[in-house]
Amino acid sequence: MEKKKLVIPMLLSTALMVSPLVGSPANAVQPDQVSSTLSLKVVSPIQQNPSVFMKAERAAKTGAVEFLEENKDQLKLNNPGKSLKVKSEETDKLGMKHVRLQQTINGVPVEGAELVVHYNKDGTVKSVNGQYNNDIAGKDLSVQTNISAEQALEIAKGSVSAPDELETKPKTELVVYPFNDSEYLAYKVNVNFLGEHPGNWFVYIDAKTGNVVDQYNGLMHAGEYTASKGSGLGVKGDHRVLNISHQNEARSQEGSTFYLYDNTLENAEGIFTYDFKNQWRSSTTRLPGDLFASKDAAWTSDYERAGVDAHYNSEKVYHYFLNEHDRNSIDGKGMAIISSVHYGDKYNNAFWNGSQMTYGDGDGDFMISLSAGLDVAAHEMTHGVTNTSANLKYRFQSGALNEAFSDIFGALIDEDDWELGEDIMGKTAVDSGRDALRSLSNPNRFPVGSAYFAYGNGEGKYPKHMDEYYNLPLNLDNGGVHINSSIINHAAYLTGEQIGKQKLGQIYYRALTVYLTPDSNFSDARKALLQSADDLFGAGSEEYKATQAGLDGVGITE
Repeated sequence: MEKKKLVIPMLLSTALMVSPLVGSPANAVQPDQVSSTLSLKVVSPIQQNPSVFMKAERAAKTGAVEFLEENKDQLKLNNPGKSLKVKSEETDKLGMKHVRLQQTINGVPVEGAELVVHYNKDGTVKSVNGQYNNDIAGKDLSVQTNISAEQALEIAKGSVSAPDELETKPKTELVVYPFNDSEYLAYKVNVNFLGEHPGNWFVYIDAKTGNVVDQYNGLMHAGEYTASKGSGLGVKGDHRVLNISHQNEARSQEGSTFYLYDNTLENAEGIFTYDFKNQWRSSTTRLPGDLFASKDAAWTSDYERAGVDAHYNSEKVYHYFLNEHDRNSIDGKGMAIISSVHYGDKYNNAFWNGSQMTYGDGDGDFMISLSAGLDVAAHEMTHGVTNTSANLKYRFQSGALNEAFSDIFGALIDEDDWELGEDIMGKTAVDSGRDALRSLSNPNRFPVGSAYFAYGNGEGKYPKHMDEYYNLPLNLDNGGVHINSSIINHAAYLTGEQIGKQKLGQIYYRALTVYLTPDSNFSDARKALLQSADDLFGAGSEEYKATQAGLDGVGITE
């Protein structure tokens, strides 16, 4: 009897809509003729904040804003001295300083418009990259609002059918929002809630009229305590040694209580693993739930296994980023690493909601508990790294980059192979040929959902080259964030096969945290990756050539 084909719903994601900013299309090299190119079809409205990139041609020692004002003609920037404000400044382990600038109009930030000025160790400017909106820079927009932030919040909650009970305090920020060849003074409202369809929504409300301009779901799917050592069994029976804590109740005869809480991390808040008890949401138990607790240090029951793996895998990912990239936790500043397991009922997904990881148990058929996958934990935690660095918007090419970097670091941290999610697939999925969620080595071996077939080259497979790009509308996979990401995934694989995973991780981490900005597209990613390889290894190095070959191999040629 022929086994039926199984298409697994796309998992491990970030959101359902973001701003339509893709920019100049990348080019695709024909597989049979390297010298010819195929222009990629435009897949979104015109990029509102066009990309900027320049390598400094002279050794200028000056402030970032002053440098851009002095070079505005070469960079084709309108009024940068007045529009740009310093957002952050940091020096990396190579001694290079990076100054991130926010474009503003009358003191209000322009959404997605950021430039970064990069300085050599000697204080001279090396390069500039990011996005800048010249059209807006030439206007004197009124920033007078007609509705209040409180009114905008209520409108936003209604537009996404948010429940009365939100998981975190909603955030409202006044921004200038370029959208569909217009610009709006808008309240950017963020509301976060749980349920069968959890949301981390960003809604843009016209501050003049109260109309909803745009919205997208930013949910990224796929007493005193004493430190102790514990052990447990993972979802698949693996023995895990755990860093946990215990607490003695005052005047209690019941002894210690042990918790899945690792407080041994130096200069970091720790790793916490919670039990959400198979709820979608609850008026009495809020996310993250209850900290996993036990009367002994051995966590071996069937119910505890999902928590054991989430805790163990969080430690592995934390130590990877610390040891390989000197990054202290997700935000680089030691933030708490929080995981919740047993979310919902037979939930075939995991997500990053902007502040923590959450794992479903799977249905036991297509998937088992998603916390069993080290690469799944790495994928979700990398969404957090992205949020707190490049902050790539979650639609079209910037969203595909967001997904790709999570997949790539999933494959780097889970060193065994170049597949993602191979440890969480259920028997029915494996028997039907779906033994992983995605493949970096050969994306074409898995089918996409039938709804996407018409937008690709007709083969219905995950793409590994720009001539297989899916020209998707926003309402399907946010414009292809889980599908077109496999092109970048494959570029990383091609490079990694030449230089190894360790060096690949250095290059891709630097590109993500130093050079990419919220509206970066595939073309920007090429520049960022090559610049990172240059910084780390030199422009004539084998590592640089391998990075270039990987991008050329998938048709991202400019």
